[in-house]
Amino acid sequence: MTLYSGGQSLLGKRVSSLVGNDLKVLADGSVVGTIKKVTGYTQFSSKKEEQSGYYFPFKLTKTGTTMTLKKNGVAGEGKEDMPFDPEIILRVSKGDTFTIEVDDTPAVTLNFKNVTWA
Repeated sequence: MTLYSGGQSLLGKRVSSLVGNDLKVLADGSVVGTIKKVTGYTQFSSKKEEQSGYYFPFKLTKTGTTMTLKKNGVAGEGKEDMPFDPEIILRVSKGDTFTIEVDDTPAVTLNFKNVTWA
C-alpha cells in the first residue's frame, strides 16, 4: 500500500486536509501520525452521519477482482465482495482495526491505536 501526497485531491478534499504530512504505516499495520477531523465531506457519503469524522486515504498496491472491508473483524453492509478499487478512504476512529481483503485473501490490516487525532 502507498499513501497519497498532501497536494492530491480525493472526493473533493485535499489529502492535506484529511491527514498530516507525518502520517506513515509501520510494518505491523500500525498507523502513526496525524489524522484531522473533517466536516462536510459530502462526496465521501450521501449519509449525513458519515460526512464528518476522521478519514484515512491510501492506495493498495495489490490487485484483484473483488474486495471486502472489515472494520473490527466485521464486514459492513455493502462492504463485501465489492468490485476491486485500489483507491480507498476509510472513516476511522480510535481503537479501530480494518482488514482489507482482496479476492478473499487479507491484503492489509491497519490499526489506529497510535494516531494523533487533531
